[in-house]
Amino acid sequence: MSGTISFNPFLTNQPQDSFLQQTQGYVQGAAYDDPSVRMELMGGYLNSAETLVMWGGVPITEVINVAGSGADGLGPAIKRATSQGNTTGFSVYNQANSMVVTPGQTAPVAAVGGYVAFFRSGSNIRIAVQADPALVAAIAGAGDAINSQALYWDVAAYRITLTTTGGNFALPTSVRLLSTNTNSKIVSYNAGAVTWTTGDAAILLI
Repeated sequence: MSGTISFNPFLTNQPQDSFLQQTQGYVQGAAYDDPSVRMELMGGYLNSAETLVMWGGVPITEVINVAGSGADGLGPAIKRATSQGNTTGFSVYNQANSMVVTPGQTAPVAAVGGYVAFFRSGSNIRIAVQADPALVAAIAGAGDAINSQALYWDVAAYRITLTTTGGNFALPTSVRLLSTNTNSKIVSYNAGAVTWTTGDAAILLI
């Protein structure tokens, strides 16, 4: 009789249901930890011209502070981006503790004048954004390089897409699509209510 234990070191075992599908996914508006760029987190306030509240995972435009505005200490005014040329970064939920949750909605938002946390383009941060299911299906199994996919922002559904019509605009060419997930926590906007739901999301490197 041998005094050794024979086993296959590559086999694994775990209790049933200890790894459930619903625990695997992204959270829209979350910037993922990276020691080299975490200090690039910026803050501003939502511009008075905005007609929608702001949530995480949205391309933004920074407005130049002008002399006499008294806003230097608050950071730049932030608006939703409307074109590739004026996209300067993405809003995030990281450290956005002053965003509020009101009756009828479950996702935190910033109203006009409220604090908006964001990362600028070129920071090399990874951010989760909502994705068009058609985009996720189109690239599934394609094996494309991360710098080969042209991305557009859907101005009506507030997500990345491959659709170029309906006022959608191209995201900066520096934005890279890293991965997708079909079971993520995403923001739904409907008739003024901003709530969490489950759906398709992607990780972007900006």
